[in-house]
Amino acid sequence: MNNRSRKLLSARNPLSARRNWPLTAAVLGTVLVVTGCGSGDAETASSASPSSSAASATPGVSPSTGASTDETGAASPGSSAPAATPTDSTGTGAASAPEACAAADLAGEVEENIGGGAAGSVYRTLVLTNVSSEPCTSAAGFPGVSYVDDTSNDQIGAAAVRSGEDAAAGGSFVLEPGQSVVAELKETRAENYGQECEPHQATKLLVYPPEDLQSLEIPHEILACENPNVELLSIGALQKR
Repeated sequence: MNNRSRKLLSARNPLSARRNWPLTAAVLGTVLVVTGCGSGDAETASSASPSSSAASATPGVSPSTGASTDETGAASPGSSAPAATPTDSTGTGAASAPEACAAADLAGEVEENIGGGAAGSVYRTLVLTNVSSEPCTSAAGFPGVSYVDDTSNDQIGAAAVRSGEDAAAGGSFVLEPGQSVVAELKETRAENYGQECEPHQATKLLVYPPEDLQSLEIPHEILACENPNVELLSIGALQKR
């Protein structure tokens, strides 16, 4: 049927055309609903797509490395606690010993021991006292001791040999002002060696505290031997008095 026939038929039967309007409207509404749904889904997918893309493009969160950044982007230290500092029992920090006793901090003397004589020798006590105004630390070793001529200030003969070396406990002693350390001093009589001794009058002892390159002098008059092979002096380890 051609268009002209349809128009003639419609003109002839207007009721028939009206009967078909509701059906046509229903079909058209269905098409619009389906089209609208499809368009909404597309818009939803389109609007969701950028978010998904942005999410996929966002770098993953990396584990904390102990540092953070401030508002300027500069790295700041992490919040981890600093290493602990050793402290003493009072919690005020590691305790430190007083400085070593220098020769200038000490005064020396030789004490006579009652009944300290032996055949051909005499036992005395060497005393070193802290005469400074501050505590100091004395090593518990052997002092260096020798006879000295007051005129030339030169050493006479051999220096003192160590006696009872196994008795040196090591370590150190803290000397408050006025406190002392002592060591046994043995002196053999120069007369025992005759002319081999090469006698020479000594007027003082030269004493080097342990681990010190400086010395102190103690007045001490005695006959000494210039012969370096004759050992008249022996000294013990220092002990706290």
